[in-house]
Amino acid sequence: MTDALGRRTLRLFATPVIIDQLADCEPLNAELANAILQRRQSDPGLLLSNQGGWQSNHDLQAWAGETGRRILDHATALATENTDAEGSSIDWTVDAWANVSAAGASNRAHVHGGAFWSAVYYVEVGDGDGGALVLYDPRMPGLRMHAPSLRFKDCGSEVVASISPRSGRMVLFPAWLSHSVEPWEGSGTRISIAMNIRSTTTSDKKD
Repeated sequence: MTDALGRRTLRLFATPVIIDQLADCEPLNAELANAILQRRQSDPGLLLSNQGGWQSNHDLQAWAGETGRRILDHATALATENTDAEGSSIDWTVDAWANVSAAGASNRAHVHGGAFWSAVYYVEVGDGDGGALVLYDPRMPGLRMHAPSLRFKDCGSEVVASISPRSGRMVLFPAWLSHSVEPWEGSGTRISIAMNIRSTTTSDKKD
């Protein structure tokens, strides 16, 4: 961007976070919620970043049927739209899992290694507060070491940014970006689908 005096402002090293809302998602979410809650009865789940709540094995695509495939396809389309492959077509592989959280459940800060994008889709959010996705500024702590009270003008959030859960909302962000989930405080359950999206483009394949 160049002003009348010829000065330019470059906003470099951006961290993209894409928030999307699926239209007419109620029937889709009802099917997904039913499939996920049924799966929870037979899958003991994993204990990784989740503190409380249930996290399925990372094989959602194998048991969530066509409704699950639609969510994964939407995520990979969003990833393609927001990725520059220097003229090459992009092939993605996805591993996905379900999360079911009751009151007090949360996820501690973590990253998703070995993927290019990560995504979360909110199936059901219940009634209550909390449960926000918290994204941590990768420039910390250096960003605050010299002048903690100063901010870069017109450069968006610094230190942390929170995104509230909403039924039908999908959030796509770099897999290396540290993130956590605040404790959910409410009635009912919060159901979400998390995804790791990996590139299998020709340039990445090995002989």
